Amino acid sequence: MKSCFYTVSRLFLKGLFKVTYRHEVYIPDGVIYPDAAIIAANHASFLDPPLVAASWPEPIHFLARKTLFDAQPLRSIITNLNAHPLSGANDTSSLKLVLQLLSEGKKVLLFPEGTRSSNGDFGAFKQGIGMLARKSGRAIIPTYIHGSYNAWPKNQKYPTLFGAKTACIFGKPIYASDFDEEDPKALQQKIADRLHQEIANLKKEYCSRSSVDRADAS
Repeated sequence: MKSCFYTVSRLFLKGLFKVTYRHEVYIPDGVIYPDAAIIAANHASFLDPPLVAASWPEPIHFLARKTLFDAQPLRSIITNLNAHPLSGANDTSSLKLVLQLLSEGKKVLLFPEGTRSSNGDFGAFKQGIGMLARKSGRAIIPTYIHGSYNAWPKNQKYPTLFGAKTACIFGKPIYASDFDEEDPKALQQKIADRLHQEIANLKKEYCSRSSVDRADAS
């Protein structure tokens, strides 16, 4: 039942975003993301989780505030959409929960900035993403979410339908084992910095490609 509900919801969102935002998805040819992994994306809007869920071909899991699970029917809905309650507001509890989900073979969506951008630009990435990669040994999948800030910025109560253009661009996986660094904190910072750079590169490549496409169409 849970799997069916997620699949139907994903297909609905995929169609909705295609109509409202002309949503596009890019996954590198020949790149395989086996088993558990962290899908790490920039964060500018409440639309980011459903955009990624609609774009990724497999079920993914999310972290959500515990208060969202306090009442029905919301609790049943988000539980069936693979949301998991945070047991506390501190970083330790969220890290433990993500490690547990990864150990169970799941793919988990995380936002390394920790909060939504107030202007659409990338913020600093926290070291916690590097800690998760180091402790779990799982891949981080760099993900650039385009256009969600224009569709639903932080200071706007409701999303704008139509007019904005969205896309999810997934990159090649990053592993802690890719780095020649023994000091844990230094390794975690290098992973966070590399991830930030990879997502920035995905943004640059997508925007350059979109500019060429617009020029060809004119």
